[in-house]
Amino acid sequence: MARSDRELDKADNRREKARENRSRRNSLAGTMDISNCDPLPLLALLYAFAAESGAVRIGYSRDGGSLAVGCYMGNDYSTEYIRPNEIFDSACQEIAEAWLPDQGREYHRQLNILKQRVSDR
Repeated sequence: MARSDRELDKADNRREKARENRSRRNSLAGTMDISNCDPLPLLALLYAFAAESGAVRIGYSRDGGSLAVGCYMGNDYSTEYIRPNEIFDSACQEIAEAWLPDQGREYHRQLNILKQRVSDR
């Protein structure tokens, strides 16, 4: 499903605004350790991108200080960074809302499904 130029411009603006908000909170707070983070927001992000025919690449920044989240949607690509001083759940939500249609509705849906499955155990 092709998106119009206006929709693409709006998406670019949302992404840029989210990136600026996160970069304002940047500080030298150590090294990102993904093992201390709740995996559900990241898994919901992966599922939501896949449901929208996108993809996510997860890794660390070159210096190991931040989590690097490569976002692919159509012909658009960018790497978003989650720094150690950021709230991991909020950062995943901001990435989803900036990249996915309908302000990340699919992300929120997937996150609720995952939380329900965990609580049913």
